Amino acid sequence: MKNQFYLFALLWLIVPVSLFAQEPEPFEYPFAAPGTDTRGVFGEDNRKEVKDAEGFQDFVRATAVMVSKDAMYDNKFYSYTLRERLSKIFGTDKFGSDVRFLDQPALANCTGFLIAPDILVTAGHCVDDLADAQGKYWVFDYTNDLYFNPTDHSINVKPTDVYEVAEVYSTILDDELDKDYAVVRLNRKSERAPYRFRTSGKVSNFTSVNTIGSPTGLPLKFSGNATVVDNSPENWFKTNIDAFPGNSGGPVFDQNGFLEGILVRGAIEYDYSRGEYTGDYIYDSSCDCIKTVAFENTLFNAGCQIHKITDIPYNLKILAIYENLKYAIENKLDQRFDQWNSYSWIYSSQYAPADKESLLLLAAKNGYQYAVENIFGVVKDELKEQDNRALLDAAYSKGNYTLLQYFLDQGIYPDVKGTTYQTLLQESLKKGDLQAAKLLVDAGADVQLKDAYGNSLLHSAAASGNERVASFLISKGLSLTEKNNDGQTPEKVAKKAGFKDLSKYLKKERKARS
Repeated sequence: MKNQFYLFALLWLIVPVSLFAQEPEPFEYPFAAPGTDTRGVFGEDNRKEVKDAEGFQDFVRATAVMVSKDAMYDNKFYSYTLRERLSKIFGTDKFGSDVRFLDQPALANCTGFLIAPDILVTAGHCVDDLADAQGKYWVFDYTNDLYFNPTDHSINVKPTDVYEVAEVYSTILDDELDKDYAVVRLNRKSERAPYRFRTSGKVSNFTSVNTIGSPTGLPLKFSGNATVVDNSPENWFKTNIDAFPGNSGGPVFDQNGFLEGILVRGAIEYDYSRGEYTGDYIYDSSCDCIKTVAFENTLFNAGCQIHKITDIPYNLKILAIYENLKYAIENKLDQRFDQWNSYSWIYSSQYAPADKESLLLLAAKNGYQYAVENIFGVVKDELKEQDNRALLDAAYSKGNYTLLQYFLDQGIYPDVKGTTYQTLLQESLKKGDLQAAKLLVDAGADVQLKDAYGNSLLHSAAASGNERVASFLISKGLSLTEKNNDGQTPEKVAKKAGFKDLSKYLKKERKARS
């Protein structure tokens, strides 16, 4: 109990006052430290609870918030309400009617979103480096449905919804280059459906856009009824989305759910009571109260600025697409696969990650024929001999004769060797697998093959004592009298190997044909 009281005493320190502060320069394009960039409302405040965002629930689940590890104690998070925080900052408990969500917790610092099962994107000013990232949690399903205890200020969050950063792939905050993004790998994969994102072209002006985020640390809110105002900058575009500190790093997507960018910065105005610029809340002396910063429109101000998703490193976009398809293939998720199959160009060796296993081969190894059939048509003409053999081996090793038949029907040469010295027919007969052997022979596999010692396939069957294989080969016309380099017929090979019954069978078959 003493520790819990001590934690409350420090709660004001958990999220720094800079969360609400602004750099005191009168320009509208500030790259500031985490949480210091501001946003504001354009026209009517269109934020609403994410549960009311019909048709966007998958996107809500793929959106996380960044929380300091200092805010967790005994597997619970602790936070003051927005009302308590603003009262502390402004020194008044009076609020205008436009200040919303006052009695909800204001726990989070930034927003982020999944672009792959374990790859999360946020703003560069939210993640300095790995050491900084490891001091934070990323929490999913941070919504107003969570139980918040107003007495002890605790928030119940499922442990399965809490993730940590295992690796920082890339992070940059550069005002000269207009870059502000971070891409990290989480400590485990999530089953949540990640955002699909633009990989070419650019968003059009007047496109309707939305965002999901944690304005001023509040539980996730959906903000829509916004449009792209100016798409001309190289790395970012301007919108009139309603957003606040805490929305930093949030996803900005169109009505179809395709991700266009990362919310990073916005418009500001001067707060004379604090002597600084702000874009979230401001003191109004006429009512002696706190009000929400509001702009009638985006004319003559920075608007809400979005870093283009196309500007994150190329290799990380490729990696994300690959990991999404890999996840769908390994779990045989048709709908998930269909969603990411939109990026079918990644199957080509021109784009596929050089250090990753072929997605076609991965699908074959997992016996996921639905994916195999979608991928094969794209890459068929660029497959090399060793690729084709690997596909046959993948199907054969799993006993997947349906898939093996598919590859043969698609024209893969049944006797392809690749980097091996035996054909698959030789291998299947050696193992006594007649089902595979019949498929291969029907597809044109050469039954007259001999090894370096002049042994036919029938010699090999005789040496292994397999009468079923021998019978099959005899039915395919293999000679009972042909001799190997040692001058031995299959009958003699069987006798020498100690398979007397097989030797007698071969003798009987030989006499029946003489």
